[in-house]
Order: sequence, then structure tokens, then C-alpha cells
Amino acid sequence: MFLRRLVQGDSDLDSQPASKMPVFSIDAALRLRLPHWHPDFPFLVAWAQKAGCTSVLKWFLYQVDHLDRASRYMSDSPGLDIHSYEMEVFKAGPAYKASVAEALQKGLPVINFVRCPYQRAFSSYMQIHNRFYINQEHKGIDSPGIRTRRSVLRFVYGEDVSVEYPVSFLEYLQWLEQSVPAELDPHHSPQHSAIYRYPGIRHYRLEDFDAVSRDLAQEYGLKPADAGQLGAGHHRGKSQMTATVALKLLVRGISLNASPRFPLPRVTPELLAGTEFEAVIQRIFREDIALYDSLPTLR
Repeated sequence: MFLRRLVQGDSDLDSQPASKMPVFSIDAALRLRLPHWHPDFPFLVAWAQKAGCTSVLKWFLYQVDHLDRASRYMSDSPGLDIHSYEMEVFKAGPAYKASVAEALQKGLPVINFVRCPYQRAFSSYMQIHNRFYINQEHKGIDSPGIRTRRSVLRFVYGEDVSVEYPVSFLEYLQWLEQSVPAELDPHHSPQHSAIYRYPGIRHYRLEDFDAVSRDLAQEYGLKPADAGQLGAGHHRGKSQMTATVALKLLVRGISLNASPRFPLPRVTPELLAGTEFEAVIQRIFREDIALYDSLPTLR
């Protein structure tokens, strides 16, 4: 069996006196990201934006027989329709939150997948590189993404400028470091949240999702899932390039109007080792990194 009880709560809890140990609060745990939950499902699923959230959601909806209707759902809201289904249908209304709180009170397990914080930081940077922002700006259309890009641009240039002005990965990280985490769009805030203090949470690396989901199916009698069916479908592949080219690209920044085929680097701890990128990411995502690095790789 791959599954085992892994890190629980805050990454540095062991070093804290018992009197200062953070207390788990259901209200705090449900404030940022509502876990996926269904009364016929044996555990809850915690998640974070830019950490495989679409694939994890598809897998969960498939297990509770909601994936077909979610795939057919069409919303007027910006963003992916399956996430609109999640918030506008599946989790709509106070009864859902109350049922999640009750499940936590009963002590049901929580499964969570943690993404490499370095890769996630770059993915969050790319989150503000939507080519359609140019058209949205011309038409006066507002969205959380364009608001975030404008905030970054004001930090970089000192005043309001066109959304087409470039932003480097380092400038994005510097903006992120001076921001208040609680005020950030969750696509940019750390994965670590109050639900990590829950005693029954089990963390796994996101890249082990296929292995873990197979083992969860065996442990809990879930339906086997086809990985091809559950892919996010909207992520851009990363290209092979030398470290020199990749780092220069990160320093210069990605054009907002880059084509979908524009080659992107694969951002890893190894690529950023010894750079200012690494130092800033380690300061911003200290808890995420400590948790991720503590988890065994399952193969």
C-alpha cells in the first residue's frame, strides 16, 4: 500500500511548545477553499488553485457520478465551466458548507495533493498572462485575473499602465512577497492553509496522483479512473531548453501576447538553485516547501 499517515498540521509544529500548538478550527479551515465532499464518499478532498485542482476535481466528480453533468455545464462566468459547476451548482448554498463541517467533526479523513512550490509559483505567474486580457481591457471587461495583473503592473511601474506592459517572473515574485496573503487571489496565495492543521489530513505529492488514486481505489473500493479522461486540458506543455536560456527568459519575462505554441521553461528547484528566484520563493512559500520536501516520492 502506498497510503500512510504523513504530515499533519503545520510543518514546524514539532518544534513548538504544546501551549503554542495551533488549534484546528473548522471555521478557519473552510474560510479559504471548501474541500470536495459528498455523503456517499469516504473522505474529503482538500485542494489548492494551481495545484492540479482541475484534474483533482474531475477525479472527485467522476467518483460521485457528477462528472458528466459537470462537463455539460455552461456558465456565463469567466473561467473553466467545470469550476463554475463546482461553485454554482455542486457547492452552492449554505447546506454544503454545513455538511463539510459535520464531516470534519466526525473525523473523516482528508486527502490533499501538494504541488512543487517552485513549479506552482511559475504557473501562478503564467496565470496573469491571458492573451484575452488585451481585448478585455479594450472592452472594459473586469475579472479577477486582469485585476491581479493590474496590481502587479502598478507595483512594477508605479502607476496604471496598459495590461500589455511586460512583467518578469522576478518582478511578479517581488510583488507577491510584499502582498498580504489573505488579500490575494487564491491562485497566488500559498497552498498551506488552516485545514492543514486537521488531525486526519493525509498529504501526497501531486506528481504521484496516478499512483495514489489507484491505491485509494483499492483501499476504499472506488472506481478506477482513466488518467486521460481526467486531464485538465488547458495547461501548456513545457519545452526542453538549456538552463541559460530558461533563466534569461525568466529575467526578461513572457509576453502577454505570446502564442499558445510559445516555448515555456520547466521551472524546478534545480533550475533556480542559487538564484534570486530561489531566495524569494523560499521566503514566500516556506511552509509549502517544508511540507512538500517532507513527503516521500511514490513510484
